Amino acid sequence: MIKKIQFWLTVTRSYALPMSILSWFVAFCYSITQNGYPIYGIIALLGISLAHLAANMFDDYIDFKILPKKYDKYNNLQLENAQEGKCSYILNSSMTPAQLLMLAIIFFGLASLIGIYFAINVGIGAIIFMILGGLLAILYPILGKFRLCEIAIFLIYGPYIFGGINYVMTGHYDWKTIIVSIPSALMTVNMLYTDTLLDYDLDKRQRKKTLANLFSDKWDSLNFQKKLLSISYISVLLSAIFDIVDWQIMLTYVTIPLAINLIDSLKIFIIDKKAIPDRKFFEYFMENWDEIIEEGSGAFMLRMYQARNLMVCFSLIFGVVLLLYSS
Repeated sequence: MIKKIQFWLTVTRSYALPMSILSWFVAFCYSITQNGYPIYGIIALLGISLAHLAANMFDDYIDFKILPKKYDKYNNLQLENAQEGKCSYILNSSMTPAQLLMLAIIFFGLASLIGIYFAINVGIGAIIFMILGGLLAILYPILGKFRLCEIAIFLIYGPYIFGGINYVMTGHYDWKTIIVSIPSALMTVNMLYTDTLLDYDLDKRQRKKTLANLFSDKWDSLNFQKKLLSISYISVLLSAIFDIVDWQIMLTYVTIPLAINLIDSLKIFIIDKKAIPDRKFFEYFMENWDEIIEEGSGAFMLRMYQARNLMVCFSLIFGVVLLLYSS
């Protein structure tokens, strides 16, 4: 049973699902303060989660189809220019590409049904948000060729999710959701940026254009990430300046040590790609760690977990403060 759960967590890349859940949480908390209907917010979370998992599987399907392949000395099929563990469940024949694509279509279909439900019960605006987010999710594998992935992630996990959640919960669109969405969306972009910085060399070889490899070397890329995180924390103040929430929103700054820890960990990675620093006492929310170490992707996944957990802690505090101290 446990192995089956681990298998499906791998197939759907569920480790990244907190990106959607925590973005939803902040938007949900804000919408509650605007007299939003909580049941609709919870139903919307199901739709967002299904769409996210579908996009993950579709992205893996595209990667498996387009990445060059080779056989190792034991005659095992491998993907060239890919992180260890990428599409491992296809490579070991646990699932076929066709099955993966069908599963992605089913998940997208279920998410679409939820969007139609909201269009009928709330308004056509729900379909607009669903289409905008869905198009970017489907086009995401292509956007990597044009250095647009970070912009897509910012829009999906910022204005689209926040505007959509607020719309289905309150029945109207509130422009202030854009202000509220900025810090959380930037933290989500930081997750993607961490991924692309870790894949800097691989993406260069694949000629994939990312914001991280726009810079001439990884140290310059890391310096940009420092600025990105700084802007994330500064943007928190906008919610107070626009009188959306009281100044207790600065409690999000208690997560700054997690951001510093991520940057320090990435410095080690740049020097030695295989180095896995000792995990600190606050870094024990890393599921399937033993399996990850066994398949050889520990150095990569450690940094991804660090970026994810930073986003989780930041968003939890942000959402709770919005709920308790909205103006």
